[in-house]
Amino acid sequence: MKLLKLGLISVIFLFIIVTIIGLLFPSKVVVSRAIDITQSSDSIYTLTKNLYGWQQWVQGLDKKEITSPVSTKIGNSTISIQSSTPNKIIGKWVEKNGEEQLTTINIIAASQNQTIVNWQFEQHTKWYPWARLTSMLNEKVIGQMMEINLASLKKVAENN
Repeated sequence: MKLLKLGLISVIFLFIIVTIIGLLFPSKVVVSRAIDITQSSDSIYTLTKNLYGWQQWVQGLDKKEITSPVSTKIGNSTISIQSSTPNKIIGKWVEKNGEEQLTTINIIAASQNQTIVNWQFEQHTKWYPWARLTSMLNEKVIGQMMEINLASLKKVAENN
């Protein structure tokens, strides 16, 4: 009985410590990547303003039949473009479990033929310690995916 009581107290104590550590992590996680592209900002906007353009450079959309310029499903996620201006494209990625990530693509004209593209994902996590701890993996997982897709955008844009 003492061993069972000690085990139960240890589990509760461990849960409290993990919860406290989890609460020290931020509830908002932003992953951002940028790339310089030797092309005009208008050309970049054409490739980023809707999902038909994304189909040329986003991994997973290249072999997919897209029926709407503003919404599609890729894997377990639904992608939708909320707004699009020549300087900023705002979208939302919704996972199958309902978790949302806001995505923003900023197009910054550095010169006539030089453009900086900044792409970021923003996620708000719940208070659960495991949600906050796993959100720290976004930098590795989403960041790598963003780098691959931005390199593809650069290749497509500079070859046009």
